[in-house]
Amino acid sequence: MIVCPLCQKGSIGKVGNNQYYCWECYVEFSIKEDKVIIYEVCDDGTLLVYDKEHNELLTTIGNLKR
Repeated sequence: MIVCPLCQKGSIGKVGNNQYYCWECYVEFSIKEDKVIIYEVCDDGTLLVYDKEHNELLTTIGNLKR
């Protein structure tokens, strides 16, 4: 069973050849041999390579605003 490389949950859908979507954290990822690439899905449907440091900063800022 395939699990999300970010949240480790199994709510995964297949969107293409070796491409998957996580319904829990809303990222796409591709698996090629032993390499996993994670993408953020933009509002217009384009994919950006996931930037862990940027997202951790946004989460921290969001928590400070509460």
